[in-house]
Amino acid sequence: MTTISRAYLFLALSVLCYFTAAVLFFLQENILRSIPVNQITSFISRLYIPALLLVIVIVLFNIYTFLYLHAKGERSRCAEIFMRIASLTRYSFLLLIFLYTLFPFSWTKIYFARSHDSFPDATPFTFALQLLILCGTVFICLYCFDKLPLGIVNTIERAVSCFFSWRETRFIGALIFICMLATGLIAYVVLNHIPHVQDSIAQLFQAKIFKMGKLYAQLPPHKEFFDYTNIINDGKWYSQYPPGHSLLLMIGLFLGVPWLVNPLLGACSLLIFFLFLKTIYQDRQTPYVSTSLLLLSPFFLFMSSNHMNHSSTMFFILLFLYGYARLLSSQSSLYGVLAGVSLGYAITIRPLDAMSISIPFIGNLFFSAYHKRNIDIKKILNFFSGILLMIILLLLYNTVTNGNPFLFGYMKKYSTLGFLGGAQVGPSHTLKGGIVNTSNNLISLNQYLFEWPIPSLFFIFILFAIPVKKNRWDYLFLLASLMPIGGYFFYYYQDLCFGPRFYYCVTPFMIVLTARGFLSLPLWFEKKFFDRRRTEALLYLVLFLCFFYTFVFSLPSLIKKYSNDYWGVTDRIHNAVKEQGITNALIFIDVWYGNPTDGPNLIPYGSGFQFNSPDLNDDVIYAMDLRGKNRDLMDVFPGRNYYLCKFHKPMRDFTLIKLNALGNN
Repeated sequence: MTTISRAYLFLALSVLCYFTAAVLFFLQENILRSIPVNQITSFISRLYIPALLLVIVIVLFNIYTFLYLHAKGERSRCAEIFMRIASLTRYSFLLLIFLYTLFPFSWTKIYFARSHDSFPDATPFTFALQLLILCGTVFICLYCFDKLPLGIVNTIERAVSCFFSWRETRFIGALIFICMLATGLIAYVVLNHIPHVQDSIAQLFQAKIFKMGKLYAQLPPHKEFFDYTNIINDGKWYSQYPPGHSLLLMIGLFLGVPWLVNPLLGACSLLIFFLFLKTIYQDRQTPYVSTSLLLLSPFFLFMSSNHMNHSSTMFFILLFLYGYARLLSSQSSLYGVLAGVSLGYAITIRPLDAMSISIPFIGNLFFSAYHKRNIDIKKILNFFSGILLMIILLLLYNTVTNGNPFLFGYMKKYSTLGFLGGAQVGPSHTLKGGIVNTSNNLISLNQYLFEWPIPSLFFIFILFAIPVKKNRWDYLFLLASLMPIGGYFFYYYQDLCFGPRFYYCVTPFMIVLTARGFLSLPLWFEKKFFDRRRTEALLYLVLFLCFFYTFVFSLPSLIKKYSNDYWGVTDRIHNAVKEQGITNALIFIDVWYGNPTDGPNLIPYGSGFQFNSPDLNDDVIYAMDLRGKNRDLMDVFPGRNYYLCKFHKPMRDFTLIKLNALGNN
């Protein structure tokens, strides 16, 4: 096939894909009504497991053939079988896993949802549209690899060359400034500089306890009025979470800006990420592209703008990686201490994330030390001493708060850690639940990571699908991504709070692999007789257009979503109290909206609880409305003004009703 005919074939295929996608999009309501789509998609979803098993059977059969021929001494046929096994295994599993990150299984919709936002906004219909758009994009790129005008190629080459020639200090300085500006604005304006999620509200409460110089507070009078989610109040009053993140929020409280802690951590993460990549990669492109991708990720920007502990975990994991890379390449033993203390501190924030991510790197460290003999034993001792120091501090904290060094707050509150066979809330976690949770998170990561019109993980699959040279770090990053994903497979809970937050700690690895796949493509296409200059220019143009889509279409919808009293928590009640000049008051928050049958709904109470101090020495105190029991609490706080915050339909509307000393309005 000539170059011209090949190019126009790709153009025709791209037009066909885009046209089909457009028709399906505009006629989707009629299609869904006229065709038993649910039956078709249910049938397709049931084919996934048999297809996976079929691939495994074929691979095992080829392995058996290989071993049989090897025993008979037929070396040439053995080599042929081995190459067949390797190729079949790689491409089959990559394809099946890629589809797993896109296709929502029909049976997940009837699985128990532990969060009000567990399932991604994905259907088999959107899966079909996404595949058509992806195929159309691939075909139009293949066409442009031959036909992109040289004038456009030259312009893009000059822009890319200017980007990569930017002095490193100016480059990372500009990125840090943009990161601080963007995340600071999101934190203050979009998220109203308050925590919106029960986890972060509980950790901010713990930070207030630390600020008082204590590890726990005394129980409040009539503790049932202040019994908030993820707070332990069975003799001591404190958060169920490990202390690492709350200690950082405490610093923010001392400075009067706890909302600024995560934006600062996000900016510092960018810097450490860049320094880490500079240490392990010799080229200029990988650190520049990867750091830019991290900054431009909406997942990163919004997670770095809230109060949650995922941002601090990422920062200390990146600091561990930087110390780890310097440990391998430098003569100084201090980097071992830096790596160990950083990893240990990450364990004091999110133990599962930190420990699962560290497994491939610790394994590589032992391999380098005992097989390659190129690591000084002193560095290893310093590394593990740093980890041990932080773990000892964590165990001491557990002893003082939970009464047992190996008893974490989660288990003290719920009597279980919530892994396979157990659950802290709802029915026991099962293997089916693990498949559902992992599917939900991966589908969402494909969306939330970059918010592109094509799957965000596409270039990672490309990297491991095409025969380009991979280095040790590529495989370490892949394993470091898979370990937490595998760990959370066995964990009962899953939600999409600012995205698949349990996978947030692996985003730096996935972004590096994305950059590696993106940068590897031109060389591979050159071997397929495409023009390398056109290929490089077009890929950068596609990347620009994808992010143009992100910031023109996706970002405004995310801002609207997160600014609308996200996760049921608002600052409007507290602001209304200040605007109405209410002082010396006890305000009861309505927790019965919607008539919950299993007790009070604690989520709305977060709008008030987060403004309480642990000693309740506040001018305005927020408590739950326990109806007939309210008088008991009023007797403990005599001489105050009493109010009931009553919610209306819709729940954004509320009224502050003044009560008399008897609890009547």
